Amino acid sequence: MSLDRIRAHRAGRYLFGVAASVSTVAVLIPLRFLIEPLPAPPFLLMVIAVAWFVGLGPALVSIVVCAFAIDYWFIPPLYAVTTTWHEIASVVSFAMVGVVVAWLTATRRQVEDDRKALLARERAARASAEAANRAKDEFVAVLGHEFRNPLSAITTAVQLLDRVGKPDDTATSAREVIARQARNIARMVDDLMEVNRIAAGKIRLDPRPMDLAETVRRCVATLSGAGRTERHTLAVHGEAVWVEADPVRVEQIVVNLLDNALKYTPPGGAVDVTIARESSHGLLRVRDTGVGIPREMLPRIFDLFVQGEPGAIRGRSGLGIGLAVVHHLAELHGGTIEASSDGPGRGSTFRLRLRSAPAPRAETPRARRPATDTPRRRIVVVEDDPDIRGMLRRLLEASGQDVAEAEDGPSAFETAVRLLPDLMLVDIGLAGFDGYELARRLRTMPETKAAVLVALTGYGRPEDVARSLAAGFDHHAVKPLAPDALAEILRR
Repeated sequence: MSLDRIRAHRAGRYLFGVAASVSTVAVLIPLRFLIEPLPAPPFLLMVIAVAWFVGLGPALVSIVVCAFAIDYWFIPPLYAVTTTWHEIASVVSFAMVGVVVAWLTATRRQVEDDRKALLARERAARASAEAANRAKDEFVAVLGHEFRNPLSAITTAVQLLDRVGKPDDTATSAREVIARQARNIARMVDDLMEVNRIAAGKIRLDPRPMDLAETVRRCVATLSGAGRTERHTLAVHGEAVWVEADPVRVEQIVVNLLDNALKYTPPGGAVDVTIARESSHGLLRVRDTGVGIPREMLPRIFDLFVQGEPGAIRGRSGLGIGLAVVHHLAELHGGTIEASSDGPGRGSTFRLRLRSAPAPRAETPRARRPATDTPRRRIVVVEDDPDIRGMLRRLLEASGQDVAEAEDGPSAFETAVRLLPDLMLVDIGLAGFDGYELARRLRTMPETKAAVLVALTGYGRPEDVARSLAAGFDHHAVKPLAPDALAEILRR
């Protein structure tokens, strides 16, 4: 029987104590001449062992048994229980020391058991938290995928209507609304995915010298092209300021700051953007005349899911993620972001500081290649969603492409072998076998080995991109596919 099973039963613990005591007495009687005139220490060691393994109660029983044995077999006169003051003092001293030692040992064992139980609970809690975090990551990834699929169909349909629709003002306005709101939803999904990657520590920067002013002007042009600045006055001031940063991530920061300023500034308001050098840092200041920030909210403005109070501009707010993303990206760059406001209705100011970098040496500009029309190519669209597949096919055909379609892995493979396409747009989640397996099979066939394979999917995590490239895809595109991204794919 194991010691744990003995400790689980009260009777077993006491039987263990008695057995240990009797065994010790039986072993020490023949060795009495070795332990005289101090017979107590071996018995105290046995009491310590009993207290450690089965607890204080059995140890006290062992003390009683050992006290009797010491008096009867080890303290003269032997083999008799007498009541001399010498025997009484010896037995009482042993008992008192034994009780103290047993209590200290049992207490120490209890502390050790509590520590082990705490560590076990901590390990279980950590494992549960890690499992929950993995489940959360998977949920966010699936959520992004499920949102991006319908968004892809909507944005592709809008692009198609822009090409073939009649120039009716009402229809044009409706298409603009659909496109704008689809972009807003896509941005919220992207922000949600981004903050999840940041929290998981999966963001990797590629810092290099970059012109902060040029990035700001490019972001302003993008927002203007999307119609985001039509009802505001947006001014940009400043010359070239070079910083050491990741251009893609800095563009993300700038777009979020500008979008936040426009979102919380009523129509007719102004947004003023300044780029300047401040000591050893590049400074970006975004000042607006919007609804402002209450003083008590300023310390929490960069927290996740924190938004302004309900008001006139509240209907255009998002998930409260954008500024949290800005804060985390600024910290990853070793920079800072701060917010200030004089209160509600008095606007707000955001200041981003990034480490400055020396300007690169000027190089002779290379001659640009003349723009060419997109060549006609054989394209196969592989998508299980009929809406996305149909809209994408019609959009490509409107661009003059020769397009075929397939809805699952086996039919896509058969179509590719039969038509020998130049380009394939392949969804990952296919029936029969998925897009990864389709890419691997196509790469083994001489007829289709040279085809350009583009993974068109709702999953955009770094591990998703790496898995696509490892399976044989040339490119990884995330739904919904922007017009510029589609045009770039067609030019490849």
